[in-house]
Amino acid sequence: MKQLKFVFIFLFLGFISCIQEDIVDDTISEEVRITSTTSILNIGDTIKLEAFYYNNVGEIENKTITWQSSNSNVISIDSASADMTGLNEGIATITAKTNSNNGVELVDSLTITVVANDEVITPVETIKVGTFVETSSYVAAGDFEILETSSGIQINLASNYQADQSLPGFALFLTNNPNSLSNALQIDAYDDNDGVHYTGAFTYNIDNVGINDYQYLVQWCRPFSILVGQAIITDK
Repeated sequence: MKQLKFVFIFLFLGFISCIQEDIVDDTISEEVRITSTTSILNIGDTIKLEAFYYNNVGEIENKTITWQSSNSNVISIDSASADMTGLNEGIATITAKTNSNNGVELVDSLTITVVANDEVITPVETIKVGTFVETSSYVAAGDFEILETSSGIQINLASNYQADQSLPGFALFLTNNPNSLSNALQIDAYDDNDGVHYTGAFTYNIDNVGINDYQYLVQWCRPFSILVGQAIITDK
């Protein structure tokens, strides 16, 4: 009986400590985001670019996206299909546009270099970085780096990474909305088969995820759906 009381008290205190940090407003800024990472294109080659509209809760929503090339002599792109063709050597900026639900124009762009077919250029590696900041009374700190792999992405936590070991129900997520777990991807949690990583350097390999698919890496008090730490994912 005493043991049951102890468990109840622990869960109750965890609930109170988490619920004090509850977030009411889970809306964020709408955006259009190019998820393709192409930086080099050969003359005569055609590839299809990809972009998505993310609504005010970070969810992908179907919208018409139009495409444009800053230099149609270097790169041509179909404004509707996003099929892009290298025409001549040079550099062009490709722009994706759509309108928010409030009619505001949303824009994202990608700079691409067109090279001759016999020219060997190593593509620029896409690297993302971030730093955790506390959003609650729990400890959340440290840096990380995200790399593309042949099957997805690799997240490398730095040696200064910290998550609070006293946190009831710790979980780590990739998400487009730090204020909601809707459509978030869990990558680590207290009830995983391999346990949870709380401190120091660590590597996660995640298949079938693009390096531009998510904007945040977040720590949550999962049983009560409360954000306790977050990091914005940015270009290195």
